Amino acid sequence: MNALSKNMDFLTKHWAPYRRKYPALFPLVSSDFLPAKTNWLRARFDTCNFSMILRGEGRFERAGKCWPVQAPCVITQWPGEPVAYGPTGGTWAEWYLVYDRSRLRRFRERGLVDPSKPVWPVADPASLRVHLAEFSALARSSDPEWVVDRADRIAERAILDTWLPPGAPMEDDSEIRAAAAGLRESLSTIWDFDKLAARHGFSTTTFRRRWVEVIGTPPARYLQQLRIAEACRLLVESPLQIKAVAVAAGFEDEFYFSRRFRIEVGQSPREYRKTYRLRR
Repeated sequence: MNALSKNMDFLTKHWAPYRRKYPALFPLVSSDFLPAKTNWLRARFDTCNFSMILRGEGRFERAGKCWPVQAPCVITQWPGEPVAYGPTGGTWAEWYLVYDRSRLRRFRERGLVDPSKPVWPVADPASLRVHLAEFSALARSSDPEWVVDRADRIAERAILDTWLPPGAPMEDDSEIRAAAAGLRESLSTIWDFDKLAARHGFSTTTFRRRWVEVIGTPPARYLQQLRIAEACRLLVESPLQIKAVAVAAGFEDEFYFSRRFRIEVGQSPREYRKTYRLRR
């Protein structure tokens, strides 16, 4: 982080006045990088703020509760909430992003904030440092209006990446990911998830809990999504008849497949093929 700090001066810190040619869903109001923050802030903000803590440690206090801050992590502050936060026993490095209060609802809708969790760890700090380096290059531009659209999107990607796991799976996720890979490779198999759990060394209850934690959706629902996605691919990329597409995607009954497909996708298989078929 110290090496990065040498090139982190932001010529542009306030982005709101610059005209967007291609407006983003989350236009930045302000941003800055503080390589060695020492002071505590006690404030009630009127904006939506994300503070990316890349080095150091401290505390965050809100509504009578206290959260430890250990880099790399994110601290959030929301409109109207009195908060206090800062480093303890030294300094921390902070990249902060400020948005208009009107964006809070959209942040919530897209799962980018959890009001009950104002502090969360960053699983992939390397990705965050890449975004910061890209952003700082834009912030040093002598023509902010020329780069503001890119700045908005890099900031949004940085926030998203604080929620996502790193590209390589964590070791303790390996059995769940191996089980998920088995589903992807054998869509036509009639899967018994209790047996699949035992095969990978889990009880049924633990397997389903860990599966949702790692994959994000229950096993049966995940398999259904895989089958529909494969059907979509085959409808667009192959000349197979609808019945053959259904079988290849793991559906034994063509009529059930068509009903399920319409529910999931909003179109019949035939309509989907007509809409998205590749032009050659």
